[in-house]
Amino acid sequence: MDHLRDSLLSSLPRDTPSTTTIDHARRDQEGHASLSLGVNSKSRYCDIGDGVDSLEGHIHSLWYMYYELGRKISSESPEHEGIVLDILRIQGMGPLTRPARGVYGIDIARTIDGTLWNDLPFLAGDMTNFWVNHGASMSGTHRLNFATFLAKLASTRVAKDSLCQVSLLIFRTLFESPQALRTGEESDEEDLNRGTKQLEVFHLLPAAVAWLKIASHNLLLLSEVYWNDCPSHISKGGEEFLESELGQRSPAGFSPWRYMFWLKRLHGIQEEARETNEKALEELATDGIQYMINTIKQRNAEVLRAYKNGGGALHQDKHLSCLKPLSRPDL
Repeated sequence: MDHLRDSLLSSLPRDTPSTTTIDHARRDQEGHASLSLGVNSKSRYCDIGDGVDSLEGHIHSLWYMYYELGRKISSESPEHEGIVLDILRIQGMGPLTRPARGVYGIDIARTIDGTLWNDLPFLAGDMTNFWVNHGASMSGTHRLNFATFLAKLASTRVAKDSLCQVSLLIFRTLFESPQALRTGEESDEEDLNRGTKQLEVFHLLPAAVAWLKIASHNLLLLSEVYWNDCPSHISKGGEEFLESELGQRSPAGFSPWRYMFWLKRLHGIQEEARETNEKALEELATDGIQYMINTIKQRNAEVLRAYKNGGGALHQDKHLSCLKPLSRPDL
């Protein structure tokens, strides 16, 4: 265990890792647990005695390497599952400690974002920033790989569910803001000039459905408890959601009302895709709807109670009629 910890810390450069380092890490896909990269030296914290602040650059570099791996390794490959397991193993190393100065006790490495390694400090914040800064411009393949990587991590409930804030960003852009299905024949290759405002449904629907497939249970659970443990600029609703009846009932963050709005919007995308002969988008929307409905059915969720008590207008909404048979038969 000490060797694993030493290798993990000593392998990380102080600044953004070089292309050589990332390539080396990618070639070593089956041995990421330690990220040793062939280096076997002692950690600065345990042996040299550096302060925990000196480790922050190394931690950010570690998450940057996993960002690169998460978006470049195919989401359908065993290696993609392997890098998720890596991060669980890192967390499983437990607190990073050293003998305290004096006769008794230990020092535990605590950062401003939690304890190494129990809390995986800076993981959620860094991954969120990577999505915000690069999610729009990366290619469709890389976007899907990265979104799937984050959904897989989130499904394990690491970082106290904070990774699920990325799904709020995806869903707000896709479901809660004005979006065209597809205009023209624009490709989804990498485009450094493409920003969030240039994204259309076909850019984001695969990423959203990946979240609904892999982490649907987590998203519904957070909706049931009205989870909002993230910055307000992330938790706030989109324009169309806030103007809707559901949005006017809902606080920021996750809620049963917001979950129903996402379901309603998926039905709208499915319908529009059918009318415009966008078969791939129609199939994706259909899959997303099914993932949501199956999860609601399995949990007998709070969403059903909110729907049941939501009033006549909600019960008459054709895009939410799929909830009727799951609720009281007299609705």
